[in-house]
Amino acid sequence: MALQTGLYYPYVHLRDESWAKAAALYWRNLARVVPTGFPVRDRDVIKELNQGSGFLVDTDPRPAVARVAPAFVEAIRDNAEALRARFAVEDRRFTSRWQSAPMLAPTTRDLTGLYPEEVPAELEAALEEAGLAYRDWRQMVGHQQVSWVVVDPALAWTYKCAITEELARRTAFAPVTDQLDAYTATGEWTAERITDTLLGGAAPTVGREAAQARMAMMAVQCVLPADLRHVPADKIVRLRTQYADEFAAFAAAVEAATADVVGATQEVTDRAAFELHLQGAFDSHLAQPLESLRKAMNGLKLDTVFTTLTVKPEVTVPGAGLAWLLGGTATAVGTGIAFAALATRQAAARERDTLVTSSPAGYLLRVEKELKPATMLRRAGRVMARTAGVGI
Repeated sequence: MALQTGLYYPYVHLRDESWAKAAALYWRNLARVVPTGFPVRDRDVIKELNQGSGFLVDTDPRPAVARVAPAFVEAIRDNAEALRARFAVEDRRFTSRWQSAPMLAPTTRDLTGLYPEEVPAELEAALEEAGLAYRDWRQMVGHQQVSWVVVDPALAWTYKCAITEELARRTAFAPVTDQLDAYTATGEWTAERITDTLLGGAAPTVGREAAQARMAMMAVQCVLPADLRHVPADKIVRLRTQYADEFAAFAAAVEAATADVVGATQEVTDRAAFELHLQGAFDSHLAQPLESLRKAMNGLKLDTVFTTLTVKPEVTVPGAGLAWLLGGTATAVGTGIAFAALATRQAAARERDTLVTSSPAGYLLRVEKELKPATMLRRAGRVMARTAGVGI
């Protein structure tokens, strides 16, 4: 359950740039489902996040599709009339491609599209026979015309979740999404569960399978600036690559917190109770260590300044000797203090680095400091603090 690769769904393109930046801070890689021939058209920010780091990994859905499609065929053929009453496509409008489809609004009259490479011929035939789908060739992705299997958004959503769950099982990637309701949409997708989900009889789950992704996102969000849109993508990339040791410690803490939650909630079916367990593990493994690290770093700064300002001349013999050789007794004291202050700052810098790298919250503190909006004066002060060994 190591914090390595997330599996993004239900879309190909990452829709929320701020979410993508946050995800890049807690996933080593982010896999996404890209059917063969799908024309990927990423925004510039997403391209910049991906450049040089290989953050995004395209994953072929065909093996998962071959596994889950038969269950959908069975569910559709056994419940065609009931499904048609709820999800018929006749006289309904196909709005556009996935980027703007209202996936989480099952009551909408607008339709959405599945890419044909994700829909085997037998499933498409079953959908069309039941009045649940038709083929549309008119929509565009970028400048390329694309064919779609047009269906109700709730049906598309269920199918996408099933494909994602099967891919996650095959790859050991962790399903993750910027659609909040999707965190409860995981589990084994049999024909019975598909029917129950589509016709409204499925019992809700507590989202245990997505606890790791939720834990990591909670941790990162607690240190992010309010408006992540204004943070340059290159800063995100630098944080990902520059602080590998701190990231590893952070990933281990997320894994430990997730294990605690999963272990403690095996029999829990109440959503509110599960959320309390999740929050408790987050506080214990991440929030409290972060606060302790902040206090330790603040204390280190105060101690360093105090020590530097109270250095006594009698402890600066090497400095005095050097000044005597240079021909000035008055300079000796100043040079000795400077040498002692430098040694103190270097020791503080070593202690600072040890504190940050050894703490599971060290990476979070790096993120907080690096991405916090700063005035020119504060940025200059931060540079001076780092030079003096009292900043991170």
